[in-house]
Amino acid sequence: MVMEVTTLEFISVRDFKAQATRIIREGRDVLIMRGGKPAGFFVPWDELKADSSFRRAALEVLMARLKQERTEKGVTEEEVMADFESFRKDRRRR
Repeated sequence: MVMEVTTLEFISVRDFKAQATRIIREGRDVLIMRGGKPAGFFVPWDELKADSSFRRAALEVLMARLKQERTEKGVTEEEVMADFESFRKDRRRR
């Protein structure tokens, strides 16, 4: 089995916010640090597409977090979908 080694860059939240556009354009893997501790991880979406199991795991985490936030705020899935549809219609009109 051949394993590709990727260099992981460490960057502060402040620097990530300032350089986000360039980081995305360059497709760099970045570990975002806050106060010397990991706060987040950025992986270019194209890399996630290459590894479907990793992409699926990332999407499952995202969906779980969205569900938790929706539950905490008392918003139903139907309300979210109605808002999304309204947003799409408004966007098409522009």
